[in-house]
Order: sequence, then structure tokens, then C-alpha cells
Amino acid sequence: MFKSQVKLLFGILALVTAMNFTPVKAQEIGANSEMLDPNGAIVKTELYIWNRVSHLLAIVRCGVALGPGIGAEVAITNYAQLSLYANVETGIAFPHFIPPFWLADYYENNANAFEFHKGKYATAAFGPWRKETGADDPYADTYHFRRDKWDIRVQLDALLIHLYVAIRPVEIIDFFTGIAGYDFSLDDMQLDPVVERRPADQFGRGLCNVLFGIVEIPNNIFRVTRTEGDLAGCSKGVGLGIWRFLVRECVGVVETITFPFGWEPIIEPAYVINDTDQVTTWKVYKPAFHKRY
Repeated sequence: MFKSQVKLLFGILALVTAMNFTPVKAQEIGANSEMLDPNGAIVKTELYIWNRVSHLLAIVRCGVALGPGIGAEVAITNYAQLSLYANVETGIAFPHFIPPFWLADYYENNANAFEFHKGKYATAAFGPWRKETGADDPYADTYHFRRDKWDIRVQLDALLIHLYVAIRPVEIIDFFTGIAGYDFSLDDMQLDPVVERRPADQFGRGLCNVLFGIVEIPNNIFRVTRTEGDLAGCSKGVGLGIWRFLVRECVGVVETITFPFGWEPIIEPAYVINDTDQVTTWKVYKPAFHKRY
């Protein structure tokens, strides 16, 4: 009796499964299987690490401005400030202290990684009290470095050069919650289904350009000598080779550091040793993804 009941149960399950396994369901399963692709899993892991590094870097923001001015400011949030200065400045704030990562911020977030400002103002502050000329101006925040409510910041104005550093507690929270998988600031970089990332290719390319970029110099000397003569090879070939070597080295560093993004080659040809005629094809592109069309 028990065996017959078990057989009946399995029969019902098999029937239900067969009824639900339509061609549409098969397509859905096929589509979902793409999400289990090993490359996608690797890229997700790399992006997880990158997001943590990005949040760690974002904890400290810095900037520099030029223009006549004098004074200083120290603030532990907007509730504990001490400042007295007057400036006419034009400045820029950087997202953090590591320049190669600025490019990743710009292209991955599709937004300007830098904050520019220009203005004339004077400020005095003590504790939570603050007085600033033109504070009622709707554009007042564009006259100086960013002043987020909970930031710990220092600004020194030394006649013509003004330096700014801020520690951002919100980014500290974002970093630690991100470790647990929660995106507190909703700014984590995610996989885009429209593009294909090839991190291994980018890492290999970048490392190759760093190690062998110097080959650009003899390459261009021989190429220019062959097409334009010895004198051109010793002058134009050397200059062109040095320039392309420096560009390839810089791009190699950027590609190596930002390899989790899996961009397309930034330089064409992608490798310094190749069979391509570099007269017409040597180009530098903006970072871009491999489109899935």
C-alpha cells in the first residue's frame, strides 16, 4: 500500500513537471544559465572587491585651488567648526589620492569624477555657528570646496595656493556595510547585461604594455627609417617612439590597475609587438565595453 502511494506521488510530480516545461520555460532556463557563466561569476567577484576598494578610497577626499586668499578651517562635522578666511579662488576636488582610479570613476559611473568651483567669499565659523558672505546666494555652494554636514575637513589658504582634505564618515559606513553585501549609498558598480567584460584580457594587455612598452622606440625608428630614410628615423622615429612608449606605459598602468572592468583595448594595436602597420592604425581610444549585439 505504501509503495503504491509513493509511486502515485512521483507520478503526479512528473506530470506537473511535464506540463510546466514548455518551450517558454526552456528559454527562461537557458537565459538564466547565462547568469551562471563562470566569467560572470569571476567578474562579479572582481567587482565586489573593486567596490570595497572604491569605497575605501572615497573615505578621504582632497582638493587644490589657486587664487589670492588667506586663512584656515578645521571642522569636525558642521557642529564643531573653527574657521576664518577670505578667498578668491578657482579649484578642483579629487575623489581620492590615486590618479589612475580617477579614470575608472569617470567611465564606470558615467559622470565627472572631479568637482570644480570658482568664487569669491569670506567665512568665519565657531562651533555650530557659521557666517559667510553671499550665503543666501543659491549658487554659494559652487564658490568653494564641498562642505557635507558630517564631514571632518581641513582647509589651509596660503596666499595663492589653497589645500583641502576631508574625511567622509558616510563612506566609512558604506565601506563596512558593503563588506556584508549591503550597498548603503547605492553606488556599487553592477554587471550590465548589455556589455561583456573581459578582465583577463585587460590584465594581460596592461601587463604586457607595462613590460614591453619600451619596444615602441626601436619599432618606430625602424619603421620610419624604412619608409622615410635614415635621417627621419634618427629624429622623427626616435621622438615618435618615445612618445608612444610613454603613452603605452601610462595606458598599461591604467589597464592593469582597473582590469576588473574588462574594457576593450585603449590603444590600437593592443600589443606593441604585432604585424600591423602602425602608420595608420596607432590610435588611443576612450575606455569602452565589448557590446553584446
